Amino acid sequence: MLVADDNADLARLLGELIKLDPALEFAGYVQSGAEAIEQARHGVADVLVLDLGLRDINGLQVLERLAAESCGVKVIVHTGHAFEGLDKWVKSKGAAGYVLKDGNPGSLLKAIKAA
Repeated sequence: MLVADDNADLARLLGELIKLDPALEFAGYVQSGAEAIEQARHGVADVLVLDLGLRDINGLQVLERLAAESCGVKVIVHTGHAFEGLDKWVKSKGAAGYVLKDGNPGSLLKAIKAA
């Protein structure tokens, strides 16, 4: 499990949450889209928890690039952005799931396991 979020504190918290579940393995976190793509290409994790608001390459662009490259990583979009149709759009671009940051942390774990 790899977390890509420009908020290092949140990324660390997500890592701690993931580590609490013995069925999941936390590979680390990155803070940029370029790092997320690089790590996905190298097979660092089978699931990427991806924020949309990354500094260099936004999460939507990361999602599109990973889908185009067919690198095999499953992406869970984890965002504070909520607007009608976003969940369907990210899934149409290859995301395995979509979870709002202000939701229940259990929802993220459920989405990760479903991926």
